[in-house]
Amino acid sequence: MRILGILACVCTLMVPGLTGSASAQSFSRFKFGVAVGTDEEIRERIEPFRLYLEEVLNRPVDLFLIPTLDELTTALVNGDVDYAVLSGSAYSAASAFCGCVEPLVSARPEVGNGRYHAVVISRRPLTMADLAGKRLAVQDSGSTTGYRIPLANLEKQGIDVREHFRTLLRVESGVDGLLAIMDGRADASLGWSTLSGSPQTGYTAGTLNDYFLSGARGLDKLTVAWASAPLPYDAHAVRANLPDDLKTRLKDGLLQLLAQAPDVYLAIEPDLPGGFLSVKETDYEAFKVTFGEDARKVLERPQQ
Repeated sequence: MRILGILACVCTLMVPGLTGSASAQSFSRFKFGVAVGTDEEIRERIEPFRLYLEEVLNRPVDLFLIPTLDELTTALVNGDVDYAVLSGSAYSAASAFCGCVEPLVSARPEVGNGRYHAVVISRRPLTMADLAGKRLAVQDSGSTTGYRIPLANLEKQGIDVREHFRTLLRVESGVDGLLAIMDGRADASLGWSTLSGSPQTGYTAGTLNDYFLSGARGLDKLTVAWASAPLPYDAHAVRANLPDDLKTRLKDGLLQLLAQAPDVYLAIEPDLPGGFLSVKETDYEAFKVTFGEDARKVLERPQQ
């Protein structure tokens, strides 16, 4: 997930007065926004979910098909839609810059605890202290777990990655970073992991699991030297000024959806089939740290 475009859109298009209260009459119709991307059949696929929302909210629900996630995030910030499904990064960009949005639930995979972590991976048994003066493989500066979250959250913990490591080695992917460790070009690499399930297979999902599935050797020589706080996979988010009764109805309906209508659930979350979890604002703190002033100083410095 890349968030630089989202940040630019939100900063540019923020308008005043976004956090004011609204009466229930203001929401006689409910505006639901979806990022279209390249899905040409999305309207037909989403229709059962839109109908479910009408039943749960007891009012007409208008579907807004918006070209990109960046534009959808801006639409939620500006009040053009009342409810949207955002990535964790996109939600946090909106929250950090306007305080006008609120997360209700996030979806989860079929296995695992519904959270993942940004991680620093190294050879066993190195710790972050052991890695001082070593070489770190990083991904593009727009990468969430391959750059932004680790650098920003380590900075918050008092570790300036650019000073802690001798070199930041640019790689294309998390698996490439692990290959760089194995062939001696790097001592550690950034990536992500669920940190649940069996370590022998690289856990249930993430960079170590991708390495295991690639057939590359040496997984048993790798360890996690640092992990971020748990990260939600996405955010079903609403405008903060939505009436409380509508928020409650919507959240309860979403939490019950997989059990009541699994086909409808998969219409809105085809890639995360494990159902919804309740979330709160603090669950996105590790994302939001990337927008702080201290983080900006470390994130915006040119890569070595």
